[in-house]
Amino acid sequence: MNHLSFPSVLLSAVVFVAGGTAWISESQEPLAKPVEAQIRMTLDAQVTAWNKGDIAGFMDGYVRGDSLRFASGGTVQRGWQKTLERYQKRYSTREQMGSLKFSELEFAEISADYVEVFGRFHLARDKSLGVATGLFTLLMKREGQRWLVLHDHTSAAD
Repeated sequence: MNHLSFPSVLLSAVVFVAGGTAWISESQEPLAKPVEAQIRMTLDAQVTAWNKGDIAGFMDGYVRGDSLRFASGGTVQRGWQKTLERYQKRYSTREQMGSLKFSELEFAEISADYVEVFGRFHLARDKSLGVATGLFTLLMKREGQRWLVLHDHTSAAD
């Protein structure tokens, strides 16, 4: 497997976005089942924590430190602590958090240590708050045996 440098990964991501089609390197193979299973474990743990009202537990699926980037609603938040504070402010009550579900997950291996995940989120809440749904793209980074979110770009549907 070809290990790509970060600039190569960034350039490939730009080509992917600009071209509007899926980026696949010449050597890219289907994502290994153990890797996909490890990433799904991280995402499943996030959903479980969210649905218990545990925002800090949800944040365990993110890279800790200033390298974390979260983009949503036209803004970019950098850093684990600031992202945690954003979630706590936006979802200050259990009712606002609702019940989270991820679906339509797609995985694309970028290198041995980076995987892109595309999916849909669905947040079921009381009718007075309305349902929230939309798309997300995650750049997952291998840290030891765990896969954590390094970059999260989430967009809500109208």
